[in-house]
Amino acid sequence: MKAYCYVEPFKIEEQERPTPEPGKGQVRIKVKAVSICGSDSGGFKGTSAMRVAPLVMGHEFSGIVDKYGEDVKNPSVPVGGRVVVYPNIPCGECPDCKAGLPNLCENRFIPGTTMPAGGYDGAMADYVVVPADKLIPIPDSMSFEEGSMFEPTSVALRGVKMLSDVKDKVVTVFGAGPIGLLALECLKSLGAKDVICIDLNEQRLEKALECGASYVINSGKEDPVAKVMEITGGKGADAGADCVGIAVSLNTSMKMVKNGGEIAMIGMATEHMDGFEYKYAVAHEMKLKGSYCYVDELYEIPELITSGKIDLKKLITSVVPMNQVQKKMEELVSGKSTDVKIILVNEE
Repeated sequence: MKAYCYVEPFKIEEQERPTPEPGKGQVRIKVKAVSICGSDSGGFKGTSAMRVAPLVMGHEFSGIVDKYGEDVKNPSVPVGGRVVVYPNIPCGECPDCKAGLPNLCENRFIPGTTMPAGGYDGAMADYVVVPADKLIPIPDSMSFEEGSMFEPTSVALRGVKMLSDVKDKVVTVFGAGPIGLLALECLKSLGAKDVICIDLNEQRLEKALECGASYVINSGKEDPVAKVMEITGGKGADAGADCVGIAVSLNTSMKMVKNGGEIAMIGMATEHMDGFEYKYAVAHEMKLKGSYCYVDELYEIPELITSGKIDLKKLITSVVPMNQVQKKMEELVSGKSTDVKIILVNEE
């Protein structure tokens, strides 16, 4: 089979490899579509500890069930079934797993990443092997490209669900990248009255309007705090989602919401946040709620799509053959790409 292996910073190499055989409790998936994650592009640059070469990246993916390990009895999806894979593979034994927080398991694996537990080749290949109990069936009416976006959508959904009931509320979303736009759609699906999206990129803000934002603010052209106060009659938003994760985005998110308001912290653009206005957070009783990965949210995505509550197709800006991954990664890290979501597909 063909596999696209990250071999060193800024280089992904097409390789011929033996087609993997599913082992005990495993299933082989014929990969159909892989969504490029922002963390993949960070790995491509050699700046992510979660992408150690050599590694086949790709943890946002969909495909077709190709073969089960011999010991898998009564599988939930038949061979030939169309599926999305839940890529979080926790140990199941640690205190976090037993507390219902497998997303925080220190011993977990994720296909396409290098975790403390070790590396696991992902889906930028013809086939990938995963645990047989990690399959989510998708209907024929849903494209594989949409399926490849279940994972980032569930990250956004868990983040906005950290907020108290947003029904009929005004919520800000700082950052109109893929996670911010998905958070916007998820907030609308949960009944938010108005979602105000803030970014520096006009094209992304136009996409935010397409995805249902009531208002957009270019923070490079006007003061987002003043604008939100104008929109809300001086009250401030009820809550906010920081989908960037730097001091400016978090500080501004806090100042755009009312005293005692909530901020879902979803973005992780920086590891250490110099410049965070701690005193402001304390003196205004901000409720900062970190959100990482997902737990059961990925299983909620099919219904959200089929019911029309979210539309993932709006975020897909490029669909290209898998062998163009090197080119597309180079475009992404150049800072000049206008893509929101790039989907790599295996052609027949």
